[in-house]
Amino acid sequence: MTSELFIRFFPLFLLLGLGLVFRRTGFLNEGAVASLKALIVNGGLPAVLFLSFLTMEIRPSYLLLFLLVFLVCLLLLGAGKILEKTLLREYPLSRFFFTGFEFGMVGVALFTSLFGLENLPRILLLGLGHEFFIWFVYAPLLESQNRGSASLGGIVKSFFSSPIILAILAALILNVTGLYGRMAPWPLTRGVLSAAEMLSKIVTPLILLVIGSELQFDRLDVRGAAKLILSRLAAVSLVGALLAWITSRYILELDRMTLYAFIIFFLIPPPFIIPVFLGKERERENRFFNNLLVLYTPVTLVLLMAIMAVVGV
Repeated sequence: MTSELFIRFFPLFLLLGLGLVFRRTGFLNEGAVASLKALIVNGGLPAVLFLSFLTMEIRPSYLLLFLLVFLVCLLLLGAGKILEKTLLREYPLSRFFFTGFEFGMVGVALFTSLFGLENLPRILLLGLGHEFFIWFVYAPLLESQNRGSASLGGIVKSFFSSPIILAILAALILNVTGLYGRMAPWPLTRGVLSAAEMLSKIVTPLILLVIGSELQFDRLDVRGAAKLILSRLAAVSLVGALLAWITSRYILELDRMTLYAFIIFFLIPPPFIIPVFLGKERERENRFFNNLLVLYTPVTLVLLMAIMAVVGV
């Protein structure tokens, strides 16, 4: 068991470490990291998600899971807002830390690196409802912190212009309508899928290098970070366990791979877009949450490794 865990997790920590070294030696500067992020978000992740949704099994009962994940994210947002006004008064906007998950940059990369691209549909069942929450609830609320309001037209436009969303919707349409089955033998289709597969293979290493390059803990409030991380972990563990129980009872059987999909989904950090949407006007909160999000990723890896040591690979 120890050797199996080492084989699975060592490449993750190695790539994170390389990213940190590359940033500190100047090999990866701020501009290079921004370019890599753009490549991941606009090319790599859409390719990965398109391939997975294209061939995954779609059941009517999954609509219930989609709705439940959306509601769970809303519940966590409400819990965060209550805590923000009581136990966490010194950390304004911490409600945004309590809900949402960095599904693309961390969830997809972590799950595929540990369990392979072929098992990715297990965690995608959770990710779809989450993405709708992020686009139509989370991001608009964050944006309103700076602008005072968010435009519905702007939200819809951003949603349907996102390469990730377009890739998911295109794959779902081809899958559900059966068009993919008819188009699969075409040489052009096979060529496009082959190119997407090649692109998808570089996503996880690039994501880990980027995350590692951002491990900069400047002026980190250790006490505040520990308080928020532990509070969030307690909240997401509770609702995650409840959702897993409901899913196993009414939607689908939780085999070991699906169980790990739930575990990883609820362990991953909050969305990395928090500092982006807060903007320069909230410099103090921006710096605090940026450091907090960076710290959360290694915490996720350590906790997951401990859980896998107990539950088994």
